[in-house]
Amino acid sequence: MVSRALAALALVWSAAQAALAGSPGPANQEQYRESLRLTPFPDGKVLSEFAFDLAGPWLEEGQTVAENAHAHHHTLLPRLLTALVRQHRVASFHLTLSSGRWLPTWPLHLPVTLPASGIELTAWLELLEGESEADELKRWEAFTSAISGLFCAGVLADGVETSTSSPTWAVPFEGEGDPAEHRLYRLVMPRLAAACTESLTPFRSLLPCSSHAGLSSLLNPHRLFDGEWTLLGVKFVKEDIKEEATIRLEVGSVQDPVRRDRLTGQLGRREFSLSNLYDRMLSTACPVAIDSRIELVVPTHSLNPFSIEPDLARTLQDVGGRHMAIWDVQQALEGAALDVRVTWPGENAFGYPLPSKLPVPPLATRRLLYGVGQQRGRIGVEVINNLETEAEVVWQESWPWWLRAYLSTLEVSVDGDVTTEMVTDLDYRPAIARKRPSSLQAVLRLPPRSTAQLTLSYELASLWYTEYPSDANRGFSVPGASFTLLPPGRASTLREQGLPPPPIQLRLNTPTTVLSLPTPDFSMPYNVIILTSTVVALFFGSVMNGLVRKWWIVDVADGVKAKAKVQ
Repeated sequence: MVSRALAALALVWSAAQAALAGSPGPANQEQYRESLRLTPFPDGKVLSEFAFDLAGPWLEEGQTVAENAHAHHHTLLPRLLTALVRQHRVASFHLTLSSGRWLPTWPLHLPVTLPASGIELTAWLELLEGESEADELKRWEAFTSAISGLFCAGVLADGVETSTSSPTWAVPFEGEGDPAEHRLYRLVMPRLAAACTESLTPFRSLLPCSSHAGLSSLLNPHRLFDGEWTLLGVKFVKEDIKEEATIRLEVGSVQDPVRRDRLTGQLGRREFSLSNLYDRMLSTACPVAIDSRIELVVPTHSLNPFSIEPDLARTLQDVGGRHMAIWDVQQALEGAALDVRVTWPGENAFGYPLPSKLPVPPLATRRLLYGVGQQRGRIGVEVINNLETEAEVVWQESWPWWLRAYLSTLEVSVDGDVTTEMVTDLDYRPAIARKRPSSLQAVLRLPPRSTAQLTLSYELASLWYTEYPSDANRGFSVPGASFTLLPPGRASTLREQGLPPPPIQLRLNTPTTVLSLPTPDFSMPYNVIILTSTVVALFFGSVMNGLVRKWWIVDVADGVKAKAKVQ
């Protein structure tokens, strides 16, 4: 039996080797790059952006190893993700998990897109022939459940169907192919601690060098989650024409060296280094990375002189209008461990700049909430255009089903004057109780140097007592609004021609809003249950004692006399 098993195993191995030998060798074409960008802000905070890029060939049919048997082999691409994408027929997806609160000061080198607070999952699913809309929704829920289980996100706890929308105006189609042959699904769940160490552990396991070498060895959870804001992101894009796929794994963290220096009893200096930010230095390079670099945005906004170390393997470049100091990790590690450091020799204590000295963002937003009581009110947004030209913006909202907003009550004002010309296009999909949320998309034309306010009336629905969360008195979270800045004069033309939206210039999300719903006193039902149970127990015990037990008189003296006679 053992010889037969070994022979069968050898046969399968030889067949797989022959199939791989006859294939074009996709394993040799897979590539891995990694980078770390450090961005010091004018307020003393530091943004760390880790990016791990994997690319390789993508074959839908796979490699034939036997009759009606195909295998998909990857050397660097994580099989856990590629298997989910193939199984659920996903063209592209983007998952972000963020925790904490961060209000950026908006220097010119900020990223153009900021994710929503909490959990955000956006995916383009392929339209399968003969598949109904209900089956497609089940496929989306299955994919969401698989991604949630992989990264320990806990999406199913809040419900997928009641939090899914399709904002096609604000989310461009990624990859190749016809956007009409795909359907967009977007899931947003506001949470204060969506990213945690349980999510970072499977995240690092997807990397080729894990946490043993390369830039991934700097991912110290004790320091990443000690900052003001932490982000974990996964982005997958499949290109059918080129037959290749790209995966980007992202880790972002905002830390405050000034606060950390004061906690150690110092004056509060803003100098930072790799050992200061992550409590680790880079000592080993990832051997499979064809490009590994550390980028530092030179703090040109600083008035005091500063020093950047080390000089070994460092080059200065101008990337997109930003002055960058770039280190090649493999060259820098030839001498000793790499510890990038930025110091201000003549500065003892950091002085925070005045708000008027900070850079002005091109677009600023905030949530508006009016109302008295816990049943009705008005909800909306305020958007400020700081540009000297007219701005075209896509406003996108997704409200839970229990928040019923009435589109007929929409009021728009620009600099205090009511207007109807600012909203050029509108798409509204009302909610269905316990089935789907309300979704709103609108194209706005903001005049230069203007402030616009858009509000709607809402009414809160009644919930079942089983639908209240464990901490209902804290309130119910409403996802923030999303604003996408587009090239002026292009979105309407492309939408009329049926083309996908143009590239995004800037995307913002307002913070999560907390609403107070009428919450019953859950202690009263428990008090009634306990009191009723006690009364029933006493009554039942008394009746059982009367029916089962038998009472008679025992003469203790007679028993004592009988015992004495026996002795």
